[in-house]
Amino acid sequence: MKSINVRVLKRVKAIFNKLIHLLLYITINNRRAPRIIKPLRYFFLTALMVVTQTAIFGTIPNQKVVAQTNGVCPAGTAPTIVNWQPAVGVEAISAQNINVGGVGVRLNFTESIPGQVIESELVDFQGQVYGTRIDNDVYGGLPGPNLRFHIGIGKQPAPVGSNATLTVNFDRPVTLASPLTVLDIDRDGARDVGFTYQDRVTVNAFNGSSPVNVTLQSLGRTTRVTGNVAVGINENAFPNSSDGNVSVTPVSQITSVRLIYEPGTEFGPPRQDETIGLARINICAPSNTGSIGDTVFNDRNANRIQDQGEPGIQGATLILRGANGQEISRTTTNSNGIYGFTGLPLGDYTVEAVRPNNDFRPTTNTTLAANLTQANPTRLDIDFGFRSTALGAAGTPNIQLLKRITGATRNGQTITGTNFSNFVPDPNNNNDDSLPAPERFRGVPQLEAPVQSGDEIEYTVYFLTEGDENITNVRFCDLVPSGTTFTNNSIGITGAGSGADGARFLTPLAPLDTFVNICPGSNNNGAVVANLGSIPGGQFGFVRFRVSIN
Repeated sequence: MKSINVRVLKRVKAIFNKLIHLLLYITINNRRAPRIIKPLRYFFLTALMVVTQTAIFGTIPNQKVVAQTNGVCPAGTAPTIVNWQPAVGVEAISAQNINVGGVGVRLNFTESIPGQVIESELVDFQGQVYGTRIDNDVYGGLPGPNLRFHIGIGKQPAPVGSNATLTVNFDRPVTLASPLTVLDIDRDGARDVGFTYQDRVTVNAFNGSSPVNVTLQSLGRTTRVTGNVAVGINENAFPNSSDGNVSVTPVSQITSVRLIYEPGTEFGPPRQDETIGLARINICAPSNTGSIGDTVFNDRNANRIQDQGEPGIQGATLILRGANGQEISRTTTNSNGIYGFTGLPLGDYTVEAVRPNNDFRPTTNTTLAANLTQANPTRLDIDFGFRSTALGAAGTPNIQLLKRITGATRNGQTITGTNFSNFVPDPNNNNDDSLPAPERFRGVPQLEAPVQSGDEIEYTVYFLTEGDENITNVRFCDLVPSGTTFTNNSIGITGAGSGADGARFLTPLAPLDTFVNICPGSNNNGAVVANLGSIPGGQFGFVRFRVSIN
């Protein structure tokens, strides 16, 4: 192999020498030489790159290799390119829903000064497209499609101190099969007379909300790397040159990577917008063998769907079983509640989710079918919901109650001045202050707007059970406030358990019967009572009624 490559090098050297002689001849004998020299210079640069790569990767031992090296993909995954599509402008790029072997990938752009930093799309008078885009042109010396990220609007400099961020998001933790390559980090040079700019790129990576360390390495001669920051220090690199490229290697799995791009000021205030790039991304995606997985999540509103704000449950155990019920494998969820089984042959499977602990009750089936077929070898939609019931001591049945004003009307119109749809804490009651936001009881403890005779007030008494067992024979009693009269509107109940027999109004001085021990006083103004039956732990509900002001 060495002798063959030496012959190749000698052959390239001979061709290179002939080109040098040709260039000298043209320079001496042709007045048009300057127009020819410039494109030939780029050709020599390309030729030198070819020679260098042949020598480094094929023949010379103990030579430092300034290039990306493929990482090792976990079992059941294989290096797979994230194939984004050509697009112009941040909106078109952000709208791409990219799927790589079942892994969802999205691109997102933000600005420190909205509308003032990113040049989304610009077309000059010759029809040349500039700005932020994905195209098939060579950039950073690499063939496309590459992403170009442009700051500044209409060829005006981005404001000093401003920045813009490109974020690459993965819908589950991934291992990179090879480092990311940031393209064309450089600064102004001979072809930028009258302008001053310096690219400055800060790289951060995360797994969920946890930071992941990254290692940056200059791949050319125009950048300087300090920690997770790369800046341009030498004259600009041409699009077919890799001089401004920097590799980014996370130390572990990531769910997102952020490139913060800002104009540097080391060589003076920026007077020209500039562009950096990102080469195609190579991740370890599930290979052709089958994959099963998704998420175990805290289903706070018990609707069996993972909504925004409902986190994954870490450490939950999943058991994969075959067609005959035999256990094949088991795993646990990561910090984001995500799990996966990979490298599976086609066939019929079930996944069983083990209850995380006594503080959780399932809202979905705990065993789900996941069949892998030739047409559908990847099932990354097998998720499980559990709802936390741990408002107090785990396993101890209890019920939380809170009374709120949730509406007020005058002559059939809502009384203005109070927002009843938000959670307003009661300074004298902290029953639900510690609950997650989606479960806090809405309404207000008292009306800020003055009321008058004839106004109608809606009261809602919320309940939320806790513990690991059903709470049986739940009975409810709420005395109608003095100075008010119960209206004839029906009493609303949500969340009653088995054995419930509805609610009713007991007129003033009526016997309280079986509710005598739970009503907090005498029935001098009437009472709303209900038998809510047997309510399971983690159940949310309410009793609602209206009164009029005397």
